[in-house]
Amino acid sequence: MIKKNSQASVSEIEIPQLNFVVCIENQLYKNYLTKALKTFSSYNVLFIDKTTIANAVAENSNVILILQSDDAEYQLIEIASKLKRVFSNEIKIIFLSLDYILEPEISAVVDKFLQFPLLAEDLVDAAIQIVSPNNKVLLIDDSKLVHTTIVGDLDKAGFQVFQAFDGEEGFNKASEVHPGVIICDIEMPKMNGYETCKAIRENKDLVGTHIIMSSTLGSAADQKKGFEVGVDEYITKPVDIPELIERISKVFSKASSGRENIILLDKGTRSIKDMKISLTKQGFNVRETDSIKSAIKSLNRLSGDLVISEIEPKDGSIIDLFHELSFLDKSKAPDILVIVEADGRSDARMAINAGAAGVITKPFTMDALLAQVERSLADRRSRKEKEQLGRYVSKASMRMAIEKAILDNDDKQARADRKSASVFFSDIANFTDRCERYNAKEIVEQINLLFEVMTRVIMKNHGDIDKFIGDACMAFWLDEASISSSDAVLKSILEMQEQIEVMNSEHPILSQDPILVRMGANKGEVILCDIGAADARVDLTIIGDCVNVAARLESASKQYGLTNLISEETVKGNEKKYLCRIVDKVRVKGKIEPLICYELLSVSGSASKKQLELKNLFEMGFRDYQNGEFRTGLAKFQQSKKLELDLNSDINPSSVYIDRCQYLINNPPKDWDGIWSLTEK
Repeated sequence: MIKKNSQASVSEIEIPQLNFVVCIENQLYKNYLTKALKTFSSYNVLFIDKTTIANAVAENSNVILILQSDDAEYQLIEIASKLKRVFSNEIKIIFLSLDYILEPEISAVVDKFLQFPLLAEDLVDAAIQIVSPNNKVLLIDDSKLVHTTIVGDLDKAGFQVFQAFDGEEGFNKASEVHPGVIICDIEMPKMNGYETCKAIRENKDLVGTHIIMSSTLGSAADQKKGFEVGVDEYITKPVDIPELIERISKVFSKASSGRENIILLDKGTRSIKDMKISLTKQGFNVRETDSIKSAIKSLNRLSGDLVISEIEPKDGSIIDLFHELSFLDKSKAPDILVIVEADGRSDARMAINAGAAGVITKPFTMDALLAQVERSLADRRSRKEKEQLGRYVSKASMRMAIEKAILDNDDKQARADRKSASVFFSDIANFTDRCERYNAKEIVEQINLLFEVMTRVIMKNHGDIDKFIGDACMAFWLDEASISSSDAVLKSILEMQEQIEVMNSEHPILSQDPILVRMGANKGEVILCDIGAADARVDLTIIGDCVNVAARLESASKQYGLTNLISEETVKGNEKKYLCRIVDKVRVKGKIEPLICYELLSVSGSASKKQLELKNLFEMGFRDYQNGEFRTGLAKFQQSKKLELDLNSDINPSSVYIDRCQYLINNPPKDWDGIWSLTEK
């Protein structure tokens, strides 16, 4: 049965323009809302499923997102939390649930929690309330001059202003109207400002109200006394009106700002209440737990960024907490701040040794707590951003960007250094045909799966991914004191081929239609440089002849029916470690000097008997071919063809040379130098 709330009807309120994005999984309720919301013709309503939430929010400004799930509520809450962090107050979220017990845990994440189901009118009422938030300001001051000076400007700034002229009237008015901000004087009749603020703080309905104490009493002792009774800010008279308006505006803008999720793990002391109030006012989503068990349970349901814990929680020690956290999914693991006694140096050392992000020593002020929280979360954000950046930017780019930021004064000056490097290119064979066999989503999934496999290998072997270009990948290794770039690229090619084979065999589609990847590699001098527009975007990349040759080798590999083709420079120095067979001595398009290229077969110690025989026979045939002895070369190539690793392919190096030898026997060259010119790029 749909419930009706006892709030003002929509018709009684000035209705703003609302953009609803609705994600409802319950089909009956979705059908009801689809019809009911049509009656509100001034609203834009978009129904979506949870897979398209992010796109829908990104494409529609000032959204009210309505979420409901029958069996994946915590997944939706996680999505809501991430959206809040990205879009902040640009998005308002209403969460519907049958389970009222969820409200305390998720009310810090969403703007409104409502029991489901309810009438469309009540849903719209709730939306109007959250887009027109509490902007009530209560001024408590016995001076009529102060009221005359301040109230008009606050009203013009868009605040709904209430007035009281003594402490007792102020407390009663606060209890009645529930303002978001209270401005309170100290010296007043009936109840002074300290007594008034203390009474307000003891009222559970006003515990989150922001209090600004304003007085001519500006000594440190006066201010300290104000903060002791729960004041949030202290300003001395005469008040600077624009500054006051700015302070009040900041308070209202903090609501539902989508900041990090914090868990307070405490046995229920008074200090945890004060911590929750202070952290919530800064826009953090705060949850309370009283034991390690309940904290882990909460983290399993809804991720947390930071846990603030006593050194000895109710059901164990801080060591027990870290032990339990080690079983969490890495994406859900929070940082830990530990509260210790002033004389607890050994406890502090133990907490840091266990992995705590920091230690808070008792007694502490709320300002000190907030400073430590902000510092810890800033470090966490920096770490996460660096991890994310690593997925999109090469290690060399990051290294040089940091170097440039630290050492260079001229940010617009392009960077260009000559380096020795090994360059790698890859491409998917017959990719155009594959695109015709699958839809867009399937193609993208296949490419991403392949790149995930390749990226793991490249990163493991200390390579830099320069770029992905459609189905192609470009990577490089710089020669460094501890790393041989050619050894690293050869090792990576073999590992990638092995992992791609595993990927194909384990995937339900690719096992029937495997992806074939062609690879090329070259070693030489490159220019590591900034390319782009200095005022907009700059990419750190490598350019030069070495890069072009690597790309040509990858492209040429298909002419021999091979999955890799590498240059002589890449093979040099690695002859004992890797088994390679010479493939050709060619003159590639655009180059005068001939290029000797090889196929990488295996690590030498792992070479099969068949591979060794193939290399031996083929290279004997190649020597005959180079020397112009085409008939004897033809005989050897006919034997080596039987050993080619991919017998099902129409093209392989032996078959290429059989065709060449037969052509050259019938058309003897006048001046034979053993070099074949490739006409294709």
